[in-house]
Amino acid sequence: MSKNLLVLCLVSCVLYLVSLTSHAQTPVYQVQTVPIRGAVYSSLLATNNNNIVIGSHKKRIYFFNELGEKLQEFHTKFWVHATPSIINDSLVSLASYDGCIYFFNENGVLKNTIKPGGRVFTNLAQIDSSTVLFGTERRKIVFYNLRNDSLKFVKTKGLTHGSPVVLSNNFSCIGSNDKHLYIFNDSNQLAARYKTEKWIMHSKALELSDSSIAFGSYDKNLYGIDLQGNTLWKFQTKGKIHASPRKIDDDKIVVGSFDKHIYIVNNTGELLRAIPTKKRIVSSAVITPDKKIIIGSYDKHLYILNENGEIEQKIPTGGKIFSTPTLLSNGTIVCATTNGKAIFIRKQGNRD
Repeated sequence: MSKNLLVLCLVSCVLYLVSLTSHAQTPVYQVQTVPIRGAVYSSLLATNNNNIVIGSHKKRIYFFNELGEKLQEFHTKFWVHATPSIINDSLVSLASYDGCIYFFNENGVLKNTIKPGGRVFTNLAQIDSSTVLFGTERRKIVFYNLRNDSLKFVKTKGLTHGSPVVLSNNFSCIGSNDKHLYIFNDSNQLAARYKTEKWIMHSKALELSDSSIAFGSYDKNLYGIDLQGNTLWKFQTKGKIHASPRKIDDDKIVVGSFDKHIYIVNNTGELLRAIPTKKRIVSSAVITPDKKIIIGSYDKHLYILNENGEIEQKIPTGGKIFSTPTLLSNGTIVCATTNGKAIFIRKQGNRD
């Protein structure tokens, strides 16, 4: 055997072993598709017992177990667009365009219904054991007392379609289509109002390590502000931001844009990486315990990236992803599409 041929054989063997090692480190996923009725724009919720809650535009609220088996199918009188949330540790709340907010146990048994006035687009954010915060299309931000059914309204100049959040200091905030983010203090009094150039739709404020917050707007900007409403930084994309920013770690934030990109920026708004996809990003990301980034795209794929934004998996879903996926405690990823599919994505051999 010539010296050159020997070198070529050795190089080929090394490349083959590298290929095997890389393949071994890349998880193999099993994809289970469960048909549901109607488009899903409501982000998904995983309950404490690993059930999944999904609202659809076909006037339905679904409860599935972690195996993808349907537990309940509840009919509402209009679309379900809002995102479900957990109240008092185990009560699932979900609002509908029929003007009702429904409360279920974690297995989908209806426990209570309230009708606060107007269609509710948002999730419920729990401020304390008795008070929740949400927005309506009647130009109102609502503080609702679960114990005595009392309501406190804060008027806005547009429908409230932003997602409310409660911060660690018990301040709360919510965005509106009147182009403002409203910040309330721990007594539920208005503390500040921050103006953007366009609507704040769905994008939920993210609390950063220095107690500032970041959120997106339809004016194409990701904003960093303090709780007094002062601008700290601004990162501009080329498309509307519907998604909520998510914290990868104390130094990095990820958010998607209608300009077809997933962006990773630091906590002062400096670009670290831009990851292109083929269609707009409406979905917010989910961050796994090992800092993997899971995010859906209108290009009909679910992306799994490492913390630096390198694509590790690109899983076809057969439909556009508008809503935010959810992650079960056993590592199963669940997402839903606008053409009526709930998709359970498991690592090989991870079906319990």
